[in-house]
Amino acid sequence: MRYAHWTLLSIILILAASMAWAQCPIACPQPCPIAQQPCPEACPQACPCPASVPAAMGAGPAAGLECINCPDFDAAYASQMYAQNSVIIAVTEFGMQRANDSNLRDISGEINGYLTSANGKLQGWYGVIACGPVSPNCAEAQAIIAELSAQPASCFDAVYARTLSQLLSQSNAANTLAGTRVITLPMRQQAQFLAGKEANWSFRLDRWVGDHG
Repeated sequence: MRYAHWTLLSIILILAASMAWAQCPIACPQPCPIAQQPCPEACPQACPCPASVPAAMGAGPAAGLECINCPDFDAAYASQMYAQNSVIIAVTEFGMQRANDSNLRDISGEINGYLTSANGKLQGWYGVIACGPVSPNCAEAQAIIAELSAQPASCFDAVYARTLSQLLSQSNAANTLAGTRVITLPMRQQAQFLAGKEANWSFRLDRWVGDHG
C-alpha cells in the first residue's frame, strides 16, 4: 500500500509539472510569466542572433570583371568598384550611428574615410576614360540598411560586423583582380593598396565577431 501511495503521488507530481511546463511559453524571447513561476526548466530568454548577412547583398564586383585583357577593363573596374564602395560608405555611416561597440565605430570610420577618398579618385579616372560620371549603388545600400535596421539592439553589432566583413571580402576580390589587370597605373596602385587594407579590416571584423558575436 505504501508503494502504491508513493507511485500515485509521483504520477500526480509529474502531471502537475507537465501542466506547468505546458503553460510556460516556449517561443523566445519571452521569459516565463511571473504568475506561473517556477517552470520545470528555465524558459529561453532570447533568440540567438542570426548568423547570416542581409539577403540584399549582391555578389560583389569581381564576378563582372572575369574577362582577361578586356579593352574596357579599367572603365568597368572603376564603375563597379565605385558602386561597391558607395554601398560600404553608406553602411559604415549607418553603423557609426547605430553600433554600440566603440571598436566597431572606430573601424567603420576608418573604412569610410579610406573609401570616400578612393571613390573621389575613381570618379576622376572614370571621367577621363569614359567621359562621364560613375553612379553609386543606392538600391543595394538602402536594402542592406533596411535589413540591418530591423535587427534588435542586442544583435545589431554582430550582424553589422559580419555584413561589413562580407562586403569588404567582395571588394578585396575585385581589387586583387584589378591589381594585376588595370592599365591605368595610379588606379592599379590604389587597387593593390586597398586590397591589403580590406583584408586587414575583414580580419579585424571577423576577430571581433569571434570574440563577441
